Amino acid sequence: MKTIENMWKHVLLRAIVISGVGILVGFIFYRYSVFIPTMRPFQFTENSITAGLAYAFWKSSTSRNMWIALFIWYILTIELLVEFNWWLPILNLAYISGITAAIFVYNTVVNKPFVTGMFLRVIFAGVIIAIANGVIVIVLGIFSLNVIASHFADWLDAIIFNIEIGIVIGLAVGIGIEIAEYLNKKLSEYELELASSDDVVHKTN
Repeated sequence: MKTIENMWKHVLLRAIVISGVGILVGFIFYRYSVFIPTMRPFQFTENSITAGLAYAFWKSSTSRNMWIALFIWYILTIELLVEFNWWLPILNLAYISGITAAIFVYNTVVNKPFVTGMFLRVIFAGVIIAIANGVIVIVLGIFSLNVIASHFADWLDAIIFNIEIGIVIGLAVGIGIEIAEYLNKKLSEYELELASSDDVVHKTN
């Protein structure tokens, strides 16, 4: 029971800290627009929560639990929509899938020996999420080739904007991960101390 309880503590800690830092950075730049699903700055909220959930469950739980959590988050993003149309579920699915893939790449690369130090990890998070945001717009273009043909300049602007905002989101997520891992280490140390004191009490009794 304690193992499961501790696991959820670590999941929640990582998810809340990473999501919170990303949303806070977005709020500093765009204020309340980050909470409006129809506004572009909402990407700070959607991407940060997606990254927080994906990273937290990958590190502290199972892939099955991660996919369940992300599916619930996907349903919530659809429920947040004021006016529903067929394009928005595809848009949200693309962002959640893209950011999840970026976190998978991040977790894989930062475990390699050539990525050392907090600075490099944060920079890499910024780069990989920026790339993911750009690729998302390119992939979405496949579903609307006629729109691209008639509004090519707008499509390029959207790609550039997504890369730019993706860098900021990625850096925020990277910083959030570093803070979360520091707090997670402290939590683990506290749990170890608590378990040791419990053992001492049991042996004394």
